[in-house]
Amino acid sequence: MAYKISTEILIIVLNNVQSSRSTQDLYSSLLVNRIWCKFTIPLLWELTLGQEYYTEHELRKKALCIRTYISCMDTQVRNLLIQNKFDLSSSPPQAIFDYPSFTHKFIINNLVYFVSIYSQQIVSPDQENSNSDDADEEIVTTESRILFHEICKLIINRCTFLDCFKLVRVPKCFLKNIYLRYGDLIGSILNLPGAPKVFKKLESFTSTIRRNLNLTEPLYESLKLICDNILSMDLSLNSDPQIESLEKLIIVQKWLENLSIAGNFYRLPNSLFWAIISRKETLKSLRLDLVDFSNFKGKLASIGQFISLQELYIKHCYRLHNSDCLFLASSFTQLNSFHYFHSRHIDSYPREFIIEILQTANIRSFSFDCGEEFDADELLCQITKNVPESLEIIEIRMDYNDPWIFSADSLRIFLEGWCCKGGGNKPRILRIKRSLKLNDFMPPLNLVTISSEHFKVIEEYGIRFDME
Repeated sequence: MAYKISTEILIIVLNNVQSSRSTQDLYSSLLVNRIWCKFTIPLLWELTLGQEYYTEHELRKKALCIRTYISCMDTQVRNLLIQNKFDLSSSPPQAIFDYPSFTHKFIINNLVYFVSIYSQQIVSPDQENSNSDDADEEIVTTESRILFHEICKLIINRCTFLDCFKLVRVPKCFLKNIYLRYGDLIGSILNLPGAPKVFKKLESFTSTIRRNLNLTEPLYESLKLICDNILSMDLSLNSDPQIESLEKLIIVQKWLENLSIAGNFYRLPNSLFWAIISRKETLKSLRLDLVDFSNFKGKLASIGQFISLQELYIKHCYRLHNSDCLFLASSFTQLNSFHYFHSRHIDSYPREFIIEILQTANIRSFSFDCGEEFDADELLCQITKNVPESLEIIEIRMDYNDPWIFSADSLRIFLEGWCCKGGGNKPRILRIKRSLKLNDFMPPLNLVTISSEHFKVIEEYGIRFDME
């Protein structure tokens, strides 16, 4: 006897089958019956432009989605493509589903890749008017730009909302093939009439382009007028006008939970730090990379507490030894994990900043590195005096280019102080995380910095030891 699955249960099943990395199981779901196919198609086409692709084979395979988008275009747009020498024989009109309407996650780079690849297959240059390979290439790239703009318009006109929008660096070879600049990428989306409605529900925004100073400023300016419910932002900064726009974009977000900023060695203005502080009640994860804290003034006003912040990543940041930064460190009272990544180019190790965080929060997981130019033995002893009772996992990172060495005696002092906290009954994990070898001639890192004496100390205190 056959049993029918309710629509609600089927949707739950298919939502749990989908993956941001693989769609194979969803493709299998298409073949079950017409009902399964009907509910699987929207999930597959939501991932088409929202999935990360890592190989050229994946890109070429997924580029076939362009012919389906063309099939969804109206007669006027199809005639425009035909006039511009596109061969549409593989894209008959009137698609079975309204595929563009299923787009809710838009990695704009994917569309660049797909159009760049597919347009080279369907553009038919007029051989009588093209006497060289350069002429053919110019036709392909120019007409590819038309196709890109028309697909952007199609998606914005048909989809009801976007909850994820991502713009990252596109390899020059693809930009050359499609004859586009980054300004065209942005303009194609946000200048369309339906863009404000579509972007209103945006929840995740990524813009990690580093060398286009005048590109993302208008993007931030537009988004701050449209979006106020973004939950996650991953951003790379380059210029003063861009940063000013970003400050406003951060401040207007009501429920911002995850924020990642790459400052690219840029001295961020004090106003941006206070824009971040203004979200202290909602932020759950904060990552600051290549940020210069020289301009931060924490003494100007009461910072308060980041009451929701669980994870803090500080990577290759400058001037953390600034006394004002201690006011910031003391505000992270609810941290569960803290990760500090040092840079060999930074002339001072921010011991006070790190210790202030250890003293302030009940951290469960702490990872850090040091470098051979600093006294690692002294650092371990200082941390031992301030390790919180809640600390269960410590990760020490080693780098081949900048290894750091600590003695077995210092490790014993460290483990003695750590294990005595909290009565010594909690499980403890010490993890050594090594960078990969550049070649086979390099010795294993544990033989360079970790000796048998270190392992004896670890075994003596019954610490669970992992090495990655």
